[in-house]
Amino acid sequence: MATKQLSEIKLGEQAAQILDNPVYQDAIAKVRENIVSSMTNSPIGDEKTHNRLVIALQLLNQINKQLTDVMQTGKLASIQTDRPKFKIFG
Repeated sequence: MATKQLSEIKLGEQAAQILDNPVYQDAIAKVRENIVSSMTNSPIGDEKTHNRLVIALQLLNQINKQLTDVMQTGKLASIQTDRPKFKIFG
């Protein structure tokens, strides 16, 4: 098995542990709730605050997406290493 695949599998497992962790899930949910609440309660004309909150929400989503991408890459690497190798010639 290639070193790169082993690394991807290991990182994928670590990302899955983080994503499945109830403390992480609770923290992400509370931060998201706070951002949305702040957006709801900010004055309509306060574009600067609104823009910052939108950016904060986008960053929060990107953190989750990055961890999910790493996890999925690890799963794919794991699947690829479990497949039997077929020789076309020889």
